[in-house]
Amino acid sequence: GEGGGVGARKKPRASVPKLLEQLSALHGQDAVRESSAGTGAAWPLAYRVPAGGPADAREAPHRAHGSGAAVGDTGTLTAAGAAGPIGDPGQPAGRCGDRHPTFRIAMVVPWVSELPAWVSYFVLTARRSQYLIDWLLFHETLVPPSHLPDNVRFIDLGVGGLAQLFGLRLGDELNMPVRNASLLIRSMRFMFEKWPRLVAEYKPAFGAIFAQYLSDYSHWGYCDLDMIIGNLPLFIEHAELASQDIVTYSFGDVDALYLRGQWTVHRNLPDLSMLWKGCPHLSDELQKELLMKVAWVRRMESRGVKNYPKRFQSAEGCYSHRAAQLPGIRIKMAHKQFVGLSVPSDDVVYSVNNAVWQCPRGAPVQLDALHAHSQQQCAPDMEGVQQPLGEMLPLQVSSEGGCGRWMPVEYRMCAVNMPEPPDRERDTIGFNTYLKDGQFYAQRFRSTLPVLDNGCKQGAFFHMQEWKKIWGYGTHGIDPLELALAKQTPPSFTVSTEGITLLS
Repeated sequence: GEGGGVGARKKPRASVPKLLEQLSALHGQDAVRESSAGTGAAWPLAYRVPAGGPADAREAPHRAHGSGAAVGDTGTLTAAGAAGPIGDPGQPAGRCGDRHPTFRIAMVVPWVSELPAWVSYFVLTARRSQYLIDWLLFHETLVPPSHLPDNVRFIDLGVGGLAQLFGLRLGDELNMPVRNASLLIRSMRFMFEKWPRLVAEYKPAFGAIFAQYLSDYSHWGYCDLDMIIGNLPLFIEHAELASQDIVTYSFGDVDALYLRGQWTVHRNLPDLSMLWKGCPHLSDELQKELLMKVAWVRRMESRGVKNYPKRFQSAEGCYSHRAAQLPGIRIKMAHKQFVGLSVPSDDVVYSVNNAVWQCPRGAPVQLDALHAHSQQQCAPDMEGVQQPLGEMLPLQVSSEGGCGRWMPVEYRMCAVNMPEPPDRERDTIGFNTYLKDGQFYAQRFRSTLPVLDNGCKQGAFFHMQEWKKIWGYGTHGIDPLELALAKQTPPSFTVSTEGITLLS
């Protein structure tokens, strides 16, 4: 098996924190390098978790923007020892400066396999969110695109580095003996090589796994790489960051009460970063779950089977359910994203001035008109684009409501009495969901953004999901994009079931 060779049964069990440095040495490197945004420069970063635990991680050489202080309801920094605000305190009060004065979000994306063909489009569109967001892409010896914006960072953990970091940090938080942690690392490395998508199963634990990189942020979150980012600072609300513990953006399936893998943001607080421990497959049964996966892959390979079903525990199941059980937690589920679910589809997505538009297929679309409506500036007050209407409606929640059928039934949370707006108002009226004091509520809202006469409307981002799976198979595919040429003026392009097409 994979369990032998580390330690002996009769010796005292060593705790992981005492041996993290020795385990890192087994990997053959004690530093990683980060590709600096836009310059191609690199510098050494701390790779090992400091022996003192997460609290010491903020002393690591890598310093992200701002302060690691917690944010209170009023948006003020409340943690002791804060060095200063997370942003540009000298910015004008009337409109955005370079950085928000209080909030800074780190969106974490670990990536194991080769970079996808659309990664340049993700990077290009991520630039417009630099007022609020840094995108941290952790990888293993990949060559990142050149000419990166300042808020997109590719962090190289070296060969096997993701598995090692995952194993070390999870082993530390679960107080595993070093023998178990070593097995965990080897099993994760095996599985990440065989099935790179598995890294997404650990999304709920990213706040703990990458803690040494997150201490200077007010919030951390997880998302996907197959996304076209819109004008996010326009959509993200001050109240979401100041008054909610977790915020997630849905595509309209508001009766399904779960945290979306495409966009979920947490306050950077210890209790929230450890919610994953409530899920057995991430905590008490982590080793068992992982070894079952390893055994299954080896069995299939021994039989010469290349395509076979794999066991994937989505963060949208257990984690959402456990998070909702935390006393006093406040969660908002907001309808703000577009998604490419249907193939064929009735929609085409446009990116114009790094704003994302969803338009009906076949509609007459004038780029000048989209560009004219893509100039909205964000503001420090961050009022957002959804105006609440009326009182909150208490929701009745059941596991038998018909939603989330990919989840185990015990984790499903379906709102059985969720209202729906009339058909004539669906483009401008919707419902968001809130969890407060253990009760889910629906809040009606009106969009303050225009819906154009041709049916085009703007969203926070677009998730490619099913569309990308058919690109190149008898379709147009993806036009190559040079970020160096797009630095000053972002090009316009469309995303459809045919692929990604640059527009003149």
